[in-house]
Amino acid sequence: MVAQDSTYRILYRDIDQMGVLYYSRYLDLFEMGRTEWARSQGFSYRDMEEVLGLMLPVTEASCRYRDGLRFDEIAIVRTSIAAWSRTTIRYAFEVFEQETQRLCATGEVELACVTRDTKKPHILPEAFTAIMEKVAADKKGRRNRE
Repeated sequence: MVAQDSTYRILYRDIDQMGVLYYSRYLDLFEMGRTEWARSQGFSYRDMEEVLGLMLPVTEASCRYRDGLRFDEIAIVRTSIAAWSRTTIRYAFEVFEQETQRLCATGEVELACVTRDTKKPHILPEAFTAIMEKVAADKKGRRNRE
């Protein structure tokens, strides 16, 4: 899948007593990454909620910490699609420090599609799955040309 890079400067409010990015803030970086990935593909979570009445709650999240990010460093959050089904999507993340390119964390987040009103499972919007299929086909085509 095509990866989308997003950046975030580590603020003083983000660090813990040891001077590194507080562990739960990586999940915030993942959220920023998946929102920006969808936006870069022309898809809006807001429209999905307001127009289609669908939501994507997190059903599973994991993070493997490699190296700490520190105050005023810039994190690069590389987001891609790891997998999807009719009702779920799984994003994969790599978090790097911009200047040194050191890998600071990796992770995945799975989201399920549900209706806003009943919170019952629902198939992913066709527009969203079409984006994922196009991105997968584009990547496969690039591999075949290499």
